[in-house]
Amino acid sequence: MRSSFPLALALVGCSGPETNLQNLTAELAVLPDPIDFGEVVVNEATGTVQVFVDNGGRIDLTGTVSLDGPDAARFTLPPELGTVSLEPDTGFDFALTFAPTALGPVDAALVFDTNDGDEPRLSLPLGGVGRVAFAPDIDVTPTSLDFGAVSPGSQRLQFFDVKNLGDADLVLGTLTQGGAGVFSLDRDSSGSILTPGEVRSMVIAYTPLLGSGDSGRLTIPSNDLDEPEVVVTFEGNGGGNADYPTARVDCPGTVELPGPTTVTLDGSASDDPNGLALTYQWTTVRRPAAADPNRTPDPLDEAVTNVLLDAAGLWEVQLQVVNELGVPSTPTKCVIDAVPVDELHVELSWSGATSDLDLHLAENESATFFSVPGDVSWCNRSPNWGSPGSTDDDPSLDLDDDDGFGPENINILRPADGTYPVRVHLFDDADDGSVTATVSVFTFGTLVHTSTKVLSRNQVWEVGQVNWPAGSFGVTNERPQDAGGTRGCP
Repeated sequence: MRSSFPLALALVGCSGPETNLQNLTAELAVLPDPIDFGEVVVNEATGTVQVFVDNGGRIDLTGTVSLDGPDAARFTLPPELGTVSLEPDTGFDFALTFAPTALGPVDAALVFDTNDGDEPRLSLPLGGVGRVAFAPDIDVTPTSLDFGAVSPGSQRLQFFDVKNLGDADLVLGTLTQGGAGVFSLDRDSSGSILTPGEVRSMVIAYTPLLGSGDSGRLTIPSNDLDEPEVVVTFEGNGGGNADYPTARVDCPGTVELPGPTTVTLDGSASDDPNGLALTYQWTTVRRPAAADPNRTPDPLDEAVTNVLLDAAGLWEVQLQVVNELGVPSTPTKCVIDAVPVDELHVELSWSGATSDLDLHLAENESATFFSVPGDVSWCNRSPNWGSPGSTDDDPSLDLDDDDGFGPENINILRPADGTYPVRVHLFDDADDGSVTATVSVFTFGTLVHTSTKVLSRNQVWEVGQVNWPAGSFGVTNERPQDAGGTRGCP
């Protein structure tokens, strides 16, 4: 904003050397520009930005400082700051504060009216957002990656950071790619949780296959209320919008889960713009914590595949197609929400690869461990509970996994009123030693409780009890106990 105007001088006579004209003006400079306070908690916190003012001119700068706009009252200038008077090449700084009283962005400006000959009125927009307390705040840096020139067949890596600037957990949604499939994400962070202040670095690899340029993008959704979606763009070899193969999946979306359920995913609608033949690559990139981590789509390399949903929650199954020249599509994800049909659904999974843990559900608090018919387990899988002649209130152990990880689940379609204790038994640790067990309880299709416990061989964990018809869960704060010789049904 440095500028000047000539001072006209009357010249006497018609001869003599040319007179040098000097610029005599005030020159206002203000930093930062723009002024942004970011997100500030409404009615509880105050944001502060230090503002620097400078006169780079050759005469004194004089004028006034004020706030303008519908939300000007949310900002505060120092009480002594109403006018500006600066000698040439001098400056000062002051603290401008922001205290929001309403949710959302603000409309305000910091205004300088001075004798700056080039810009007598300088109006700087003030950025700021009022937010609720204990909210996540996503920050992605940078949001554009330029890989420069990369030879076909070579690879170059770049990364960007995702940070949670808020004071509540930031939950990432399903990450999706677009554009060229030659950009690949090193690790899919869909569903990840970032605690306040946590930073997650994401690595992008660029492996061009052709001589032309490539462009791509990654969309990152989250539970940030005022910025629910951030897009990171990629460019390599100057960028380009070539036609790439497209992976298409006929995705069911929500699937009711009466027990372990197989869904068929059809990718035969995938296509190549030039009609080239395609190969198929299916991958499960996200599954519920209780799901078997070793189970994969079957087959992995055909247009149509089958996926066994063995746990409730969100599943993400990805398809990438590659044409006969080796050019890949961007991955397309099928997001499946597996919702239990049964009003009560209890799941168990564990960390050991070879150990055998067992899930137990008791009919009431007086039902002892391994009792028949009061305790559902591997040796009492479908007892008759509740009303005689009705199966709706009877429990069922649908999965019994004896070779690592789980899951196991017990379901009741419509439980009778009462209290149902949940227990876990580490039957055999095999070569795993101590094992971390995880129990998740769903009532009316909604997750109401998840907890973990480290167990040793033959220990029993009293997890808590399901309360019906409330559908709530009460946690039992007891240390795991040795089961002694009770290791099966009588």
